Amino acid sequence: MTTEKPVPEAVTIQVSSSLHPVKVEAKGRTAPDKTVTVKAGTTGTVISTPVAEGTFVKKGTLLCGLDVESRAARLKEAEANRDAARVDYEAAAQLAEKGLGPKNRVTATQASLDAAEAAVNAARVELSKTQIRAPFDGIFETRLAEAGDFLSPGQACGELVDMSPVIVAVQVSEEHAGKLTTGMDALVRLAGGNEYPAKLRYVSRTANDSTRTFRVEAAMDAGEAPVPAGVTAELLIPIGEVEATRISPGLLTLSDSGEMGLRYIQADNTVGFAPVTIIDESPQGAWVTGLPETAQLISLGQDYLAEGVKVKPVPKGGAQP
Repeated sequence: MTTEKPVPEAVTIQVSSSLHPVKVEAKGRTAPDKTVTVKAGTTGTVISTPVAEGTFVKKGTLLCGLDVESRAARLKEAEANRDAARVDYEAAAQLAEKGLGPKNRVTATQASLDAAEAAVNAARVELSKTQIRAPFDGIFETRLAEAGDFLSPGQACGELVDMSPVIVAVQVSEEHAGKLTTGMDALVRLAGGNEYPAKLRYVSRTANDSTRTFRVEAAMDAGEAPVPAGVTAELLIPIGEVEATRISPGLLTLSDSGEMGLRYIQADNTVGFAPVTIIDESPQGAWVTGLPETAQLISLGQDYLAEGVKVKPVPKGGAQP
């Protein structure tokens, strides 16, 4: 007499899908909005460095002062020549108006006055170059010249950084880059756990030749928090919602072909396998796509139950996915 083999039991957990936000996640670093090396525009010896490194400065603040040498004297000489040219012009204009002088004399003195004005402006510009000032509000990060140094045009006084706003720069895959646009809301999570809202301000449309990734920048809204540049940061960008199911990562298994997924009970009480994709992870579990809207997942012994095998589902009392 033939005895039927007993149907194996399978402990199951009931799960259901729901809408879950999809996020692009990428790691990068914080950076200043802009960094400028402030340089000398003329030659001279540094005679003053009034700003300490790390100090916040307003636009126009003196960072390095150069010896004016003969530039101030040249400006006074140019102003004197301009004043003399003006006297000559006014005298010529008055004589011509009374018919006592030729009109071409007025034209000549006018040209001399214009040349003298130009010389004054040039002397003022040259004198102003001895005052190397901040081109924008920012932090005087590094002094590169000390009192007594001789600077030539193009040599550096110091480095100025603008930390308002702080920027987070990351690289994203080509799969996700096409879904991102400037102005999208994002969240920045620093290595210490602090989180700040942000907005995308730049999305590259040209891939990096070696990595095939795209550069994305987001401007953080850090408020008054002193967020430094160069620290590790994670950028999270919501791009929509999909139907997904929250499961315990311990339920994940591999098919015979090596595909990651979950074993579940089909309508005829046979074992089925659903390939899944993890779209999010949290302390409460992993969110996956690829399962039916509701499913009975096999929670114990799934690695020993082959697809198509008939089983007896036994709900796991009080279990949570």
